[in-house]
Amino acid sequence: MRKRTLEDLEFNEIIEMIRSKSLSEEGKALINENAITSDRSLINERARRIEEIETLSELSEEPLRSFVSLKNLLEYADHTHAAFDGVDIFLAGDFLVSMRALAHFLRDESLLDSELEELQKDIDIAISQDGAVKESHPLLVPLYKRVEEARNVRAQYSQSFLSEHSTIVQNQNALYRNERIVLPIKRESKGLVPGYIQGSSQSGGTLFVETFELVEMNNNVVLAEEEIMHMKHKILNDLSVRIREKLWYFRKNIKFVADFDFHYSLYRFIKKTKSRRVNIDNRIKLVNARHPLLFEKAVPISLELDNNCRGVVLSGANAGGKTVTMKTVALFSLLNQLSGYAPVDEGSTLPLFDNVYTDIGDGQSILENFSTFSGHMANVSRILSECTEKSLVLLDEIGSGTDPSEGAALTIGILEYLKKKRTTVFVTSHYSQVKMYAYNDEEMLNAGMEFDVESSRPTYRIIPGLPADSHALAIAKRMGLPKEVLSIARENLGEGATVSQLINELTSRNRALDRKIGEVELEKRRYLKSQSDNEKTKSELEKLRHEIKSGSADELRAFMKETRRELEKLVMDVTTGKINREKTMKVKSFIKTIEAKSKSADEEVEKEDEKLSKRVEYDFSEGMEVYCGAFKRRGILLKNLGKGKWQVSLDSLRMTLSEKDLEPAKSDSKPFVAAYKTQAPKPKLVLDLRGYTLKEALEAVQNQIEGCLVHSLFSFSIIHGIGNGVLNHGIHDYLKKDPNVEEYYFATPQDGGTGKTYVKLK
Repeated sequence: MRKRTLEDLEFNEIIEMIRSKSLSEEGKALINENAITSDRSLINERARRIEEIETLSELSEEPLRSFVSLKNLLEYADHTHAAFDGVDIFLAGDFLVSMRALAHFLRDESLLDSELEELQKDIDIAISQDGAVKESHPLLVPLYKRVEEARNVRAQYSQSFLSEHSTIVQNQNALYRNERIVLPIKRESKGLVPGYIQGSSQSGGTLFVETFELVEMNNNVVLAEEEIMHMKHKILNDLSVRIREKLWYFRKNIKFVADFDFHYSLYRFIKKTKSRRVNIDNRIKLVNARHPLLFEKAVPISLELDNNCRGVVLSGANAGGKTVTMKTVALFSLLNQLSGYAPVDEGSTLPLFDNVYTDIGDGQSILENFSTFSGHMANVSRILSECTEKSLVLLDEIGSGTDPSEGAALTIGILEYLKKKRTTVFVTSHYSQVKMYAYNDEEMLNAGMEFDVESSRPTYRIIPGLPADSHALAIAKRMGLPKEVLSIARENLGEGATVSQLINELTSRNRALDRKIGEVELEKRRYLKSQSDNEKTKSELEKLRHEIKSGSADELRAFMKETRRELEKLVMDVTTGKINREKTMKVKSFIKTIEAKSKSADEEVEKEDEKLSKRVEYDFSEGMEVYCGAFKRRGILLKNLGKGKWQVSLDSLRMTLSEKDLEPAKSDSKPFVAAYKTQAPKPKLVLDLRGYTLKEALEAVQNQIEGCLVHSLFSFSIIHGIGNGVLNHGIHDYLKKDPNVEEYYFATPQDGGTGKTYVKLK
């Protein structure tokens, strides 16, 4: 990638943002412009790794630690076999602590074996952060106690001697000379004290004497202190030897950490900027693209190009967002080719470019005697010679440093040349001729930056298909130029104002059309709401009519029951007298008449039921979620029983209901899970997850357990392979937390060993 491109796009600032998320110096070093690639498979692999880290972060209960640099330790180890410095030993221990946190994060305990764990603990016990051996070390505690005892004996002797020989000593304070205690004796009394003279005062009146008894005591202290020094050296040597034995581990895992840290840094940047996965395709489509350097101030940019579009001419007011827009397209292309992600919404698409070329800003050079225009032309010349059909070119006001008519013609010539090379190009321009060229060319797109004329301020919104006016006079007015100047400027616009007027007219028509579309949509919503209200009212009236008729039928049935009772009583009365056939037939005839009336009423109600149920026809199917009855209880259709009847699951109950009592549940409602029907797939006896990401594997295990519970399968096995242990540990961690799992354990050696797990459900 060209240095100028990175500077123009401020990509180095983005790189620093990503590096600020790194855990190690080695990982930070991998994040640079050289990591940008056009290899689709490599981009997809990076995105997969980032997704896996996201899944692990959600499962992790403790944060990762940063990794210290072991560069000095490894370089020292290559040049000498001497013991390491205490600081380097401490850093080695700190690196192991960070590795332990990383092993927990990755669910891979093989990253740190028992020997390394023991080494880390011993370093922690022995070495402080400044590299000194801790006095609290178990091997040093008794030695320090011995030194303290020797010092106490020496101090007691010195104090006793000074007290008992007060007439020959100069004062009552023992002194230090060359790390040894001596006694201040008057010169005239030197013959009275057997020992060695270690010096005298400046006046010569005091001699510093080390008595023979004191010599031995001083020696005892020195020997005890030297024993401590020897022990410290031994501790450092022992730890150095153990570290040297594990140098292969440190070298190997520094590379492992750097590779992990590269993806982890990208993940943290993606999370901070709320980036989304970008689809890789041949067309450009950005949905709510937000420049990461602008943070919350970023105005989302949306832009979509047709497949046959090779170039975009961005026009509009100064400081209206033209340059930022095209830089955002290029910058997001680089981010996509670095990680597969960019700060956009779902549905965004970008091609893979072999290179990005830019000509933005002032190209003036005093040393090379280049004017602004000459500098631009020199850079554009290199771009035209190097770019290919897979390149992206950004040109910012390329003809602005010369005569406007020549500058416009030159811009059109460059666009035509790039179009023939099939190179994707974005150009900003104020020239009307360039806007008209793009307007008349099917492979070019005019895109105007919206400007609020009333407030004389840009909105930073892109209007594809329409050029935009420069609004120079409106901006000049807002900046306080005299009215006389603006008036003269308008008079001198002349014929040049024709295109601007056309642009303004097109923009006004576009806004009017947007308003009209909005009014039509509003009217459509009102009509649909009114239609829905009418249907609802009609349905309610039909239900009321049905309820009234049902009530009448109930009254008739009650009347029939009461009449039957009276008639039976009448029959009993009749039986007390003389019974003849005529009386009996009359009674039976009356009963049949009443029953016929009741049956007729029931049939009428049933017809109304069928008529009402057909008012709104629904296409019911097994597994569909429905509302049941007047209280709209949520259920799932289990089986079509025919004649408009369905078996329905309501919570833990099965009921038979008529279609007239059912209504499809809304699709955006909360999902309902029935006791007798489920979306879970049929479970497998052996679930093979080899080649899955951790996230995909956990979803598959979840679906497997759900399917087992539904289909009454209480044991199965999972093939996850051995690999780096991510699937193994992630799946075991999930099984440990699932309340439906009774136990799980590795398979027998002949059936897969640690690459396979048996699962038993409750």
